[in-house]
Amino acid sequence: MTAGLDRNAATAIIESAHWRLGYRQDSRYPGCLILNSQQYARDFSELDAVSLAELGQQLSFAEALLQRCYAPHRVVFYKLGFSAGFALHFHLAPITRALLDEIATHPSYSDTPDGNDAILFLSREYGERDLTAAERQAQEFEIARLREMANELLSQPSHVP
Repeated sequence: MTAGLDRNAATAIIESAHWRLGYRQDSRYPGCLILNSQQYARDFSELDAVSLAELGQQLSFAEALLQRCYAPHRVVFYKLGFSAGFALHFHLAPITRALLDEIATHPSYSDTPDGNDAILFLSREYGERDLTAAERQAQEFEIARLREMANELLSQPSHVP
């Protein structure tokens, strides 16, 4: 596994035969990633044994990468893939204290936000629309940073997915 561009998108961070970790294309929030199954499946029960065996390693690597790059309060993971045409995938996000404070001051969210609030807030406030040129440039910087850190982590035997 190497960190860098894959054949499909400029948002790729790392790719293996079974999983692809990439940057969420519409995200303005630093470090929002998506771990996609390379095998089309809607549920865990549809994945082959090798993909399932590798999943824990991939999630652990992605968490270590986000912790290293952003030093978040928590990293959240959530499984999606129920929309038509989308395979099983996970969204991952580094949740900082600053983000939780921002959520707490927003009138549509709890003043004591939890992971569910963070997931919804990131999608609604930092995603779900096209990026401006400046936002795309900031995202490209984050992708390059994550690739560099991924290569550093991959060079350490304890972090090889």
